[in-house]
Amino acid sequence: MRIVIIAAGPASEVPELSSCLEDDTYVIGVDGGIATAQARGVDCDVLIGDFDSLGYRPCGAVVHPPEKDFTDLELALSHANGVDAEAEMLIFGATGGRLDMTLQNVYLLRRYKQARLISKGGDVRYMGPGHFELEKEGHDYLSFIPLVETELSLSGVKYPLDNRIVPVGGSLTVSNEWEGIARITVHSGEVIALRVKELQV
Repeated sequence: MRIVIIAAGPASEVPELSSCLEDDTYVIGVDGGIATAQARGVDCDVLIGDFDSLGYRPCGAVVHPPEKDFTDLELALSHANGVDAEAEMLIFGATGGRLDMTLQNVYLLRRYKQARLISKGGDVRYMGPGHFELEKEGHDYLSFIPLVETELSLSGVKYPLDNRIVPVGGSLTVSNEWEGIARITVHSGEVIALRVKELQV
């Protein structure tokens, strides 16, 4: 099962959605993201938020008060987890707006490891200890931002690593490039992995 979450970030950052929607896709519209969904002709299975961004409360929505301890996106992820904790979660409209919200949305990936943030500029996911593969799929660069000191191996890339300790705040693992399928081993630690597209100006 796939769960698509459309949040209230700038619609200009949201790529084409139809290719992400399968027959069994469950779609969550989050506050202002509902307008983005409607504009793209996407029907939502559930509407969640305090609706300060959308400006009105849709009929049948799950309404939360504006003054609360969780962001609308966090509430949507909690709902998604209740629908299917093993489902792939694709999150749109969660980047490109307020910087504080974007950073918090990235850190939410530590709790919802099956989730990805997707924008026109690329996608973001969390990786803890384990083995992973990432294909290029139209992206130009591959970066890894360690959240703690991390031991990392990379192959299938222009700049491979073999059991390298990567410190927090270092730039060693920023802006790599593919030479096949990128194979990643996080021996210890945790990283945010980003597939990035070249900006078109």
